[in-house]
Amino acid sequence: MNESPADDQNTGAAKILLGFTRGVAPSKWERRWNAISPEHPLTIVPFPEPYGRPEGTDEFDMMLERSAPGGAPAGSASEGSRTHHALRLYDEALALVLPKGHELKGSESVSLADLADVRILDHPDHAPEWPPAEPWADPAWMPSDIHAALAIVATGLGGILMPAPLARHIIDKHSHIAIRLAEPIVGGTVWASWRVERDAPDMQHLAGVMRGRTARSSRASADGGSATGRPSKAEKAAKAGKTGNRQAQPAKAKAKLKPNSRGAQLQAATEKREREKAARRKAKRK
Repeated sequence: MNESPADDQNTGAAKILLGFTRGVAPSKWERRWNAISPEHPLTIVPFPEPYGRPEGTDEFDMMLERSAPGGAPAGSASEGSRTHHALRLYDEALALVLPKGHELKGSESVSLADLADVRILDHPDHAPEWPPAEPWADPAWMPSDIHAALAIVATGLGGILMPAPLARHIIDKHSHIAIRLAEPIVGGTVWASWRVERDAPDMQHLAGVMRGRTARSSRASADGGSATGRPSKAEKAAKAGKTGNRQAQPAKAKAKLKPNSRGAQLQAATEKREREKAARRKAKRK
């Protein structure tokens, strides 16, 4: 794939191809990007690998991939030869997947104490940071991947742990239930990654969109304001100067009330009450 974005055969506009793994919802970033940069359409394409990225990913300009807790995209480590840039987006919650008829069906969440009554089956993507799984008596019985593990769960043998967003997208609703863990245990981490040789202003711009940049903040940046949408230092200084000028102006004198007018009578009555209160307080102190 060339280093520059591909050209749309119909419009001739440069487009960006964003690949994403199951359980990630890139539509919000697609809408945000297309609002900011409609001249460079963003095309989103799913790939089946639940962790990491598939082989032959040169077709993608950027990818949204999942790593195990504490992990990072391949080739993004600072040590050695770096092949990819990586931006950490967010952590995912952990979920327990059980067979459809399990007694915990209908529960909004499960606690670690609840897991004591569940047979947690081991699978290749079970992270060491998660509650321990029961080892297989024969290592050869270990399911080959997450899909094989789900097939075993459907038989009623036990349950498995996996990232909650991934569970919602790949379980069979007729065979499984997914329940989020109540404790804040990281199920996985979602990253944006792109090849080092593909790095360019459009990739940095897209990374900024994923960090929260909007059309409004982009306009503010283009007009000399802050890209975060907050006032720039110059704007703050100008505002402070205006405020200082207002504070330096002398206070306006109170308008005099006409003698014997209703306003003058009310003011006199109020002042009399205040004098009487002050006199009573003074008398109490003696």
